[in-house]
Amino acid sequence: MHVMAILTLTLSAVFLSGCGDNGSETPSSAADSSAVVVPQDGGTEASVDSTAQAIREDLAATLDSLEKRLKDLRADLKQETKPSDIPDQIGKGLSNIGLRILMAMIILLITYYVIKFVVWILGSVAEQSATRRLFFKKLIPITRIILWSISIYYLFRVVFRLDEQSLIVAGGAIGVAVGFAAQDVIKNIFGGILIILDQPFQVGDRVRVGGTYGEVVSIGLRSTRIVTPDDNLVSVPNTQVVDGQVANANSGALDCQVVTELYLPGWVDVVRAKEIAYSAAATSRYVYLNKPIVVLIKDEFDHAFLTKVVVKAYVLDARYENLFASDVTERAKSEYLKEGLLQPLYLRPARPVEGMDEGMKE
Repeated sequence: MHVMAILTLTLSAVFLSGCGDNGSETPSSAADSSAVVVPQDGGTEASVDSTAQAIREDLAATLDSLEKRLKDLRADLKQETKPSDIPDQIGKGLSNIGLRILMAMIILLITYYVIKFVVWILGSVAEQSATRRLFFKKLIPITRIILWSISIYYLFRVVFRLDEQSLIVAGGAIGVAVGFAAQDVIKNIFGGILIILDQPFQVGDRVRVGGTYGEVVSIGLRSTRIVTPDDNLVSVPNTQVVDGQVANANSGALDCQVVTELYLPGWVDVVRAKEIAYSAAATSRYVYLNKPIVVLIKDEFDHAFLTKVVVKAYVLDARYENLFASDVTERAKSEYLKEGLLQPLYLRPARPVEGMDEGMKE
């Protein structure tokens, strides 16, 4: 195709140059020569010569560009891959894969420390702000998921240069492989995502999961960590949280209801006992007075006849739960002793104890 184009252009140039040099006319031009006014100074011949010269220049430029293109094609053909160069290319490809894997490890490591730093900042801000503590705690698990998702997406699209279709195929293959290899881990990860989306509780809530009761300090992709009142850190798998029953004491609120139980002899003045218990709860420095205080009375017959006083009140912060219960017990017990409502109670054993003398048995 290139040769035919070159020949066509060459013939056209020769034809035009011949017409300009000989001054011959075609039959049509001769027929119309009577209508053409030829100036005496030869202006028409100069115009034809300039047109022919321009065509020659264009043709020369075209030929130069074609020659350059042919030279480039010959150079490319000379630089074709030789069988001896295949090992070098394979080594270069392996080195590129190694660099990408190294870059991926560096990005994952940076993401891990960035998440730790962000979580530390949110935790510090939460501890400094009593009213906003639960709000900042709630942002911690969401921040973890967002940062990890951005990091993994960046690895696949930028570092490994996978398009959307490749991402779908790779995700399916990885999902199947990991699903068979670590089913329990995958269940816990999906359980953590469900906990964050459904929010049966959040960080800072006082919950009971199975036999564990305490404050939720973190919600991870594998487990939920709870600090018990005895300051023990318990990791509960997310599958147990999703499949089991969860009791939430405050449900995202800062205040929390605390139930305090007091025991008095069965013959005690019930009205006065309720007044003392109510006053002990209302004057505590941990009480939340915007919600009601309720005092209930119940008789119990176990080893003796007892009156059970149940005090239900709310605290300013769920962390004051044990402090409030202890404060109410101390205040109420002190008043009961002052007014003689709480007397020493001696219980007779059901059967005589060996070594006990007859006087003690009676």
